[in-house]
Parts: sequence; structure tokens; C-alpha cells
Amino acid sequence: MELYPHITPHLSRVEALMEEALGHEDERVYGMLLPFIRRGGKRIRPALTLLSCGASGGEYAGAVFPASIIELFHNFTLIHDDIEDDSRFRRGEPALHVSHGVAIALNSGDALYTLLWKRLVSLDMAPKRLIRLQALYAESFKRVVDGQGLELSWIRSGRFDVSEDEYLHMIGGKTSALMGLSCETGALISGSSARMCRSLRSYGEKIGAAFQIQDDVLNLTGDFEKYKKEIGGDISEGKRTLMVVHFLARAPKPERDRLISILSSHSHVQADLDWAISALEKQGSIGYARERAKKLVDEARGELTRLPESEDRRSLENIASYVINRER
Repeated sequence: MELYPHITPHLSRVEALMEEALGHEDERVYGMLLPFIRRGGKRIRPALTLLSCGASGGEYAGAVFPASIIELFHNFTLIHDDIEDDSRFRRGEPALHVSHGVAIALNSGDALYTLLWKRLVSLDMAPKRLIRLQALYAESFKRVVDGQGLELSWIRSGRFDVSEDEYLHMIGGKTSALMGLSCETGALISGSSARMCRSLRSYGEKIGAAFQIQDDVLNLTGDFEKYKKEIGGDISEGKRTLMVVHFLARAPKPERDRLISILSSHSHVQADLDWAISALEKQGSIGYARERAKKLVDEARGELTRLPESEDRRSLENIASYVINRER
């Protein structure tokens, strides 16, 4: 099901702007980035920017360039995340560090990050609004990196007593911040009130949290052909997902100890992964995560009630449903 066919031409313009940005740079440094961008993806963040702008009374055209910058940042994080997590696949193809080596992948991510800032400072926008937008981008980008760093610190220090609130705070940066930025950017460009900007950011952050929880669920229960990443990879990476947090707070000590041992050893043994997934299912941790994501989506929909009825608002509501029902 297409969630927002009416903005397809504008999303195509987002794609063109990203390709245009990379096409003018030194191929020796940026050459591997264009094929990476062309792998596609859901493009949910630029869609949120366009839809939030339209739903709050703005014109899509003004949101296209800022949306492309957000998507470039997202792709930068994917490159570095795959290195940090030692993920082997991205969008069904080898991760960039697998196909080109860690050094080149790292530098390519850095190059993408510097390029998107170059484009951000060149936006043709009233100075006051541009300064506000740049501040929003800077703060949101920092929250993304801080969230990722917090998760990595738990793994590095061997910490397993992570609470649900701590987990939600972590994904509030790692995943939610960029979704919230996407929505708030659209509202800001439309000239919306501060209250509307806050509501749309809150909507974006809540579906962002639900998106991450569903992604964690799919990592254990999904089909590789649909999910396009290795199933059980989060177990091998030792991640403290909501399911792991729930399990460790409730399971008997022998089972807790075994799961901690598997997570700590970063096991790739299929028997270990199968046991971990089965244990999380039996304890009800996977079901709990699904329900938590649904609750967040319900809260997100409540943030849209201030918007007038429109095709854009309906698309935002449909995205909320998609987040918890998706299979990839």
C-alpha cells in the first residue's frame, strides 16, 4: 500500500537533490555514496517533512530542500551505525564497510556529514528563520549521536541493568529526534505557530520511538527477504532492546544469566540466537514490545487532532499505522 502517493513527485525531487549534491563532488571521495543512496529506503523522514508542511498549510516546494538534508544525515548515520554494530547488510546489499573497507566507509560518512552542512548553510531562506532551522538541525543531530553513544556505552561497559525509561531516553535520541525534526521542519517552513510545531515534533518523536521498537522486533521475528538485514543481529551485537530490558527484569536467574552470556559474547552461533529469540517470546517480551509500540502510535495520533482534515493529515495517520504493521 502506498502511504502518500500524492507527494511522489516531490519525493522524486528530494532524490534528485541528493544525487545532485553528490554528483558535483570528487568521485574518489564521494563515488561510493551515490550507489549507496540509490539503494533507496523508506524515505519516511523526507515524507514526514513534506506532509507536515502540507498538513499545516504550507507548500511542499519549500520543504523539499530541507527534507533532502535530513535524509542525507540519516544516510550518514546508517554508514557509521553499520560500522559500529558490525552489520553485514544494509537494504539487502553488503554494508559499505563490508564492500569498501572500514577506512573508506568512515571517511565517506564523514564526507556526507560535511556535505549536508554545506547545503544547510546555503539554504535560501529569511535569515531569522534560517538561524532557527539550523539550531533545530544542530540540536537534533546532536541528540541522534548522543543516543547512539549511550547505547554503545552500555555495551562497552557490560551494563545490563538498563531500565525501560533509560531505553526510551536512548531511542528518543537515536531514532526519535530525527523523526521529530522532520515534522517540526515542515511545520516551521509552513509558518505554523510554536504550539503546532511542538505538536508535530511530538507526533514525529512518538512514531520514531515506535518505529525503533518495531525494528527491534523485526530483527528477531522478521523475514530476511523483507527485512533486508540479518535476523538476530541485535542479539549478536549485544543490544539492550526493550525486549531484553523487559526479559532481564522478569525472567528466572538461570535464564537471565544465559541471555546475558549470549549478549556479552556477541555470539553468532545459530543455536544461541534461536534460544534467545525463543526465550524472549516465551517470557512475553516480544509481545510487550509490540504493545508498547502500539501505545506510542496511539499517543502520536492524538497530536494530529489540531490539524484540519486533509490528505496530508490522513497520510500522517497512515504512517503511524504503518510503523507498527510494517515487515521491513
